[in-house]
Parts: sequence; C-alpha cells; structure tokens
Amino acid sequence: MKKYLVLCLAVLTVCFSGIKSEAAEQGYISVSATSQVELIPDTVDFSVEVVATSKDSMAKAIEENKRVSGKVYEDLKKALNQSNGDSIKTSNYSANPVYRYNNNKRSLDYYEVRNNIKIHTKNIAGVGKMIDTATADGATSINNISYSVSKYDDECNKLLAETAKKARVQGDFIAKALGSEIVGVKSADSSCSFSGRTSMPRMVLMSKALGASNDAAAETSTNIEVGTMTLNSRVNVFFYIK
Repeated sequence: MKKYLVLCLAVLTVCFSGIKSEAAEQGYISVSATSQVELIPDTVDFSVEVVATSKDSMAKAIEENKRVSGKVYEDLKKALNQSNGDSIKTSNYSANPVYRYNNNKRSLDYYEVRNNIKIHTKNIAGVGKMIDTATADGATSINNISYSVSKYDDECNKLLAETAKKARVQGDFIAKALGSEIVGVKSADSSCSFSGRTSMPRMVLMSKALGASNDAAAETSTNIEVGTMTLNSRVNVFFYIK
C-alpha cells in the first residue's frame, strides 16, 4: 500500500512539473506602437496682476489696488460666460512694505500691494481683447497664458484605442513572419501626453511701464496665436504566441 501511494505522488509531481514547464516556455513577442493627433485648444487660463504702490501709506496702496482691481473684475466679467464654466477669481493677494538698504541700514522705501486675478475661459477668440481691456484698466502684467483641451480624457482614450489596434496589427505581422500566431496578451502598458508649447511666458505690459495713456493702450490690439496642440500616445504590448 505504501509503495502504491508513493508511486501516485511521483506521477502527480511529474504531471504538475510538466504543466509549469510548458507555461514557462510559452513564447511571446513585444510590440510598441505610437500615434499622434493635432487638436485645437478650446480652453485658456491666464492671470492678470495688478500692482499698486504708495510712498505715503499702506492704506493708499490698498485703496489704489482695490480701485484698479475692481475695474478689471467688472470689465473682464462681461467677456466671460460663467454658465459655460468660465470663471474669474483672486488667486493671490499680498500687501508688504518694501525697504531699501544703504550702508547696512534699512529704511522704508514704499508700500506695495499685489493682486493676482486668475481667469479661466473657453472664449479663446476674446483673450486678446481681454488683455487689452485689463491693460487699459491699469493691470501691470499678464502671467502664464496656458491652453488646454476640455475633453482631454475622451481624446486620449480614443487615440489609445487606435494605437492598441495598430499594435495588434503589427503583432500579427510579426507572429506570422515567425510562423506563429497570437494567442493572448501577457501584459500591456500605455501613456498619453501633449508635446510642444502649451503656454506662454509672462507678458509685461510695457505701455504702462512707459507711461502710455489708457486710450493709447486700448488702441493697440494684442494678437494671441493659439495654434494646435499635439497629443501623443504610446502602447507597449507583450503578446503570447504559439
């Protein structure tokens, strides 16, 4: 009886060993595919900075900043469609005394108040006019103009699906050339991202720095070129073959 039991265990061990060996030796191929598509941005974010200073007091600097910022808020809101997701808000506000140093001695130079107003809008065609309006109202600089695609996830998923199909076609050709065929997927990974410039650097409003009047600044139309954004996708797949 003991000999029979030992023999059965030995047979089972050989069987299981054979199964593991066969799975471990199953062949596979690796395929990488890429795709890209040009998309037109439909959303833009940018910041309008209002800086006010006063030699006399912090209260005067605050009052001046409040006056200019209030006009910027009022005028830019007219160009926004909040029911479509547009928004305007204060992203940063600071009020500080500014000192100068002479022979290691510190003395008060002036008071400075900064208000950074963030705009999010789908009215891309109106961005140039918004900048002109903010300039005429007394804004100091335009920061971080950044474009995006509101349906990024949908566009990314669609492009990844196309790239995965491309990888499968390539895999079938490779497998056929090797005298094999694809029987399954061992593993897969993917990525999706934009390439190229999607933002503009800080724009200092030189008309104000040079002392130009509001009327002169308003007559100058700011031209903002949006262009396109390149969406790239990559899919890496390991296919089982036999």
